[in-house]
Amino acid sequence: MQMCPFCDKVYDESEYSYCPYCSGELDEEDEEIRPCPECDSCLHWDGEEWVCSNCDYTEED
Repeated sequence: MQMCPFCDKVYDESEYSYCPYCSGELDEEDEEIRPCPECDSCLHWDGEEWVCSNCDYTEED
């Protein structure tokens, strides 16, 4: 997880080499992410549950 120094939004640096919010690639409402408690990667909401982009961790909201 990395925080952009320009907009202060958090994004996964393993998926983006630059801030996807500043570049317009993501809108703030497009995707919410949380840190994964298992591997410190990112949890992404898939519409039903939180799924880690790196390991097999999932959690329901």
